[in-house]
Amino acid sequence: MVKLIRNRQPIKVLVIDDDPSSLEIIKVLLNQNDFEVLTIAPAIVKADLLLESFQPNIIIAALERNNTGVFDFISMSQYLDTPIVFMSHCIDDKIFDKCLEHIKCLLLSKPIDQYTFLSAIKLLLLAYPTIQHKFVEVIDKNQQVLKIHLADIVYVEAEGNYTFIHTIHNKVYARKKTLKHLKEELDEKFIQINKSHLINIDFIQRLELGKRLLVLNNKEIKIGRSFRSDLDTFICPLS
Repeated sequence: MVKLIRNRQPIKVLVIDDDPSSLEIIKVLLNQNDFEVLTIAPAIVKADLLLESFQPNIIIAALERNNTGVFDFISMSQYLDTPIVFMSHCIDDKIFDKCLEHIKCLLLSKPIDQYTFLSAIKLLLLAYPTIQHKFVEVIDKNQQVLKIHLADIVYVEAEGNYTFIHTIHNKVYARKKTLKHLKEELDEKFIQINKSHLINIDFIQRLELGKRLLVLNNKEIKIGRSFRSDLDTFICPLS
């Protein structure tokens, strides 16, 4: 199948659908087009638990006459500005009117047509570009959600499927997320310098290219050979 959408970075998609056949089609289409998928089906009531560290860029929600409770979920404050593609086998006046209450939405009929489906996503993403968050959310030891400002993050270190966020306040927070996926929540000041480290260029104290070494916040980190080119933009200002 030919890709219809080519993304520079994976777009995070929340899928709410309890139809197994539809879910398989949606997963295939999204995965083939570099989307990062979080599927919640059919337990909408458990959505908050699954979304502790997930901020979707777009929501795909199935609506049927016996499942209009999804509107309560997507009306939560954190999703009011999130673009949504609604889908339904039976579009009636009630579903149509409820969909129109959400400003950033499109309504599609089922069964899913791959071209219409992907075109709807692309149209919404073009109309409502993803907003770069100025913070990342973490869970502390008391199971409380904390917002860590990007300006306070010195570097991020990966270990398996976990990443460890090191802050200017000498605190470390763990996230169950790969380095690749966490990078999408950061801004352009964060660059990858080896397979396991992202660094905030604002904290670079010394750069020794001959030794392939940099120092930030008094910590030495090796520069991977294949990541040297990412530093070229910053060599002159720092030398």
